[in-house]
Amino acid sequence: MPTFSSSRYSNLQLNTVKSPQPFMHTMEKVAILFILIIPSLLFSAFAQSSTQIMAKTDKSTYQPGDKVTINGTVENTVNENPVTIIVRNPIGNVYVVGQEKLFNNAFIHDFVLNDNSQDGTYTIDIKQGVKEVELHFVVNTGQVLTIQVLDSVIKVRSNGTNPIKYGEASVSMKDFTIKIPMDTSSVSGNSVDQQYQIPKRIVDSLGNQVIVKTDNIPIECTQSETSTTRILDCHVPSNSKELELIGTVVIPEFGILSIMVISISTLMIIIISRRSRFTNL
Repeated sequence: MPTFSSSRYSNLQLNTVKSPQPFMHTMEKVAILFILIIPSLLFSAFAQSSTQIMAKTDKSTYQPGDKVTINGTVENTVNENPVTIIVRNPIGNVYVVGQEKLFNNAFIHDFVLNDNSQDGTYTIDIKQGVKEVELHFVVNTGQVLTIQVLDSVIKVRSNGTNPIKYGEASVSMKDFTIKIPMDTSSVSGNSVDQQYQIPKRIVDSLGNQVIVKTDNIPIECTQSETSTTRILDCHVPSNSKELELIGTVVIPEFGILSIMVISISTLMIIIISRRSRFTNL
């Protein structure tokens, strides 16, 4: 029978105990990494989905006098906090501040750009609790012309120097139209962009859109409105001779001041006639 010395047995036992250690050490590292990485990935995915605000403006570029409309949704809301909206102008000053309640996780906010708004890029910060998103839009002031319509004016904006010259407006109460002569001889290309900002007291189309024609041919215009103004963004064809605005309501032909004068005059005639009757009696 073979015999083993105590030292050889001792070495064999030692080797038998130590051999699994490198494998166990590696498994411990893997387990620790798994414990550390997986929760962080899960948290990251949850944070991303729980803090998301989706929002956009109706246009990317505006002109002074335009209405800016912001539509958005807030996902995974856990409270009823309103959405806070802060608009900053190109130099970083606060331009507009507003709050909107959520309805079915959705919100809408609009505001009108002042006539003296600066050129450049504006920033919109939208927040709801810890959720937030940033949007941008551009204001292009361009050139402003005015068309006198009785005692009011239509503002005309263009991106640069306006090549169209406008004549004197005529108003028709019968057809609910305003016709304006145009000189487009300086227009290069097939058309030129024009924005018409029309006070509703001049011409309006209740529950519908104002019809725009050039030389009696309808043209397509993007239309929006504020409480007091219709805003029409139109591509005016070159060689056009006349602009026509058709609504369902048009400013009275005599104007407000003339109507007041006529009303007062009529009232005075009635009073004088009654006094004459009493004097004769």
